[in-house]
Amino acid sequence: MISLHHINLHLPDFSLTDIHLQVHRHDFFALIGPTGSGKSLLLEGIMGIMPFTSGILLSDGRDITRFPVEKRNLALVYQDFALFPHLNVFKNTLYGTTFHNISKKEAGQRFTYLVSALGLEKIVHRYPHNLSGGEKQRVALARSLILNPQVLLLDEPLSALDPVFHDEARQLLKKVHKELRMTIIMVSHNFDEVLYLANRGAIIKGGRIMHQGDILSIFEKPDSRFTANFVGMKNIMPYHLNGSSLQITGTRLEIIPHCPPDPAHQYMGIRPENILFHIPGNPVCKNHFTGKIKDIASCGVFLRVQLETQGVMFEAVWPAAHIKQFRLETGKTAAFGFPSVAVHTF
Repeated sequence: MISLHHINLHLPDFSLTDIHLQVHRHDFFALIGPTGSGKSLLLEGIMGIMPFTSGILLSDGRDITRFPVEKRNLALVYQDFALFPHLNVFKNTLYGTTFHNISKKEAGQRFTYLVSALGLEKIVHRYPHNLSGGEKQRVALARSLILNPQVLLLDEPLSALDPVFHDEARQLLKKVHKELRMTIIMVSHNFDEVLYLANRGAIIKGGRIMHQGDILSIFEKPDSRFTANFVGMKNIMPYHLNGSSLQITGTRLEIIPHCPPDPAHQYMGIRPENILFHIPGNPVCKNHFTGKIKDIASCGVFLRVQLETQGVMFEAVWPAAHIKQFRLETGKTAAFGFPSVAVHTF
């Protein structure tokens, strides 16, 4: 659907370098990376706002690298929604149709459908200053979708919303993607919304693509130490092979993996939510230990628990109810473990 080959974009203080990216038809594709990594710049390059210095951009196999913005059949929604303050919802939504050779009849039909689909019936005569954050987002989506773009580009679409509207907006994007069978590329730094919305994605760092593919694979099977750290793998440690076990470098602690690791791999990692509490003497996993609780941090309904065993620190995420149920507190010991399939190497 959207293919980028050897894409470069050079600015005085930053560059996108040799970008290769493949977005399939009907993908909900997430671009994620640290602040300043080039996510939004890449989105603007695809849109044509920031022309690429070199490389090829294909849309359905057609080279659109040098096409002007209005000829690309793409639509971009910014995080601040960028609605025209002097136009009401009706005029904001229809604004772009006059520049895209869409007849009044067709524009009216699309408008009627989107107003109903996005729940805008009661606010079509309001102006942006009288709209909530969630309402502004729906209007911005309607204004983009009325152009019937091949691909919808979203730049941090939920970051400007307060928690009251966040979940509603997330469900709305899921609905738009499913019911309209849209191809969507979204820039985001929120892992929860990425995992909820996206089926594929890519991690970008310093203007370079570090990893791309299935979203669950990126989060659960990262291919580098950077990716593992970035997606919250935690418990990342160097190891060497000791028979069929992974021995943590500088310690005697051995971990049993699910299968033999790639000989080129040097690090292992375990997601903190995969480290399970168990009753002492009743282990539930092949890898089981007893350790001292070094710290407990409350994260609402969850706890981040630091555990030390044999000189190695582990971080686990456990339900907050464990504190009362098992009388957990700093300085006490706790039994814990993790399945061998939770051990990933890279």
